[in-house]
Amino acid sequence: MIRQAKAVIFDLDGVIVDSNPAIEAFWKSWTDRESIPLTEALTREWIHGRKAVDTVGGLFGHLTTARQQQIIEDAFVFDQTMQPPGVAGIVPFILDLNLLGIATGVVTSSHHSRMLQFLEALGIADSFTGFVTAHDVTQGKPHPEPYLKMSAQLGIDPASCLVFEDAVSGLRSAAAAGMQVIAVGAESSRSLLMQEGASALIPDFNVLKTLPSGIYLDDRLVFSF
Repeated sequence: MIRQAKAVIFDLDGVIVDSNPAIEAFWKSWTDRESIPLTEALTREWIHGRKAVDTVGGLFGHLTTARQQQIIEDAFVFDQTMQPPGVAGIVPFILDLNLLGIATGVVTSSHHSRMLQFLEALGIADSFTGFVTAHDVTQGKPHPEPYLKMSAQLGIDPASCLVFEDAVSGLRSAAAAGMQVIAVGAESSRSLLMQEGASALIPDFNVLKTLPSGIYLDDRLVFSF
């Protein structure tokens, strides 16, 4: 059965911009400083898709409050100075959705100013119908609040929203909100991401085709408009 998507919603890091390598390197520099072994499991659980304050609480909660605040401030400076490239194919994909009149949104654990900086650099800051950022919610991903807030903002039922996510916390958030999810990531992460609620996995947006009838993957209609 082909599902219908009345809105398409994107995470920011790892979906719109290819920022994950730099983000991982930043947090590893701090875990190395504090002699904390940063495993893949900890990276998935506490780094990708999380607010900085949640990452600090999860990885550095045993440190003094002053030290934790220092890390949060350093993360803010790092975020503001990043200049990541766009994920392959993302800009034409979003512009195609605009031409078809499909509602679009960004749901991110990042700050609004950082998000706009990245979107402006790609020339798509005006291409979205709505935004939900870290300061717009009381509970961040993996709680469903961020995606439910976007659903309310767009005025579209969660079941009719298609989400692109790359992080476990984001997949859990979107799935808990009752939305349909396509994961963006490497083939090696397929099992994990599919088990978290993704209906498909793509390496980037070049593998998708957008037509008036819907979104195609490998020339197969996967979501109708």
